Amino acid sequence: MTNGSPAVREATVEDRAGIRRLLRELHGNGADSTTLPKIRQRAQTFVAGDDDEILGLLVATFVDYGHEPYGVVEELVVDPASRGFGTGAALLARCRAWLGELGAEVVFVSAVDEAAAEFYLHAGFTRCAGPWLWAAPGRPA
Repeated sequence: MTNGSPAVREATVEDRAGIRRLLRELHGNGADSTTLPKIRQRAQTFVAGDDDEILGLLVATFVDYGHEPYGVVEELVVDPASRGFGTGAALLARCRAWLGELGAEVVFVSAVDEAAAEFYLHAGFTRCAGPWLWAAPGRPA
């Protein structure tokens, strides 16, 4: 490191010991099984409907770096005229099965309004309070 900020680069396999050392700061000895810098990531888009009309859409992601693999429901939307007939529940069930097959220990979702939150609560999700923050890429701090 020279004067100022350290250099930032992509991690390599040679960085594994240093990565584990730092992850122990967050996760204790649970970080010993981490696979970083190798990460298993997947994304999947599910649709409900038929060849003529798509009635619902769910986009999900999965991340596993060897410590507590998880999934995220990124987007779930059902055509307004098709709501209340099980389309969203079917999409969510298929998504949860896919994430379970990959080994996800937990699935996260952010509900934008109370009706959406109720849908997820009815589907077995639990409210969680967390330190979720966001920023727009490219926007200065």
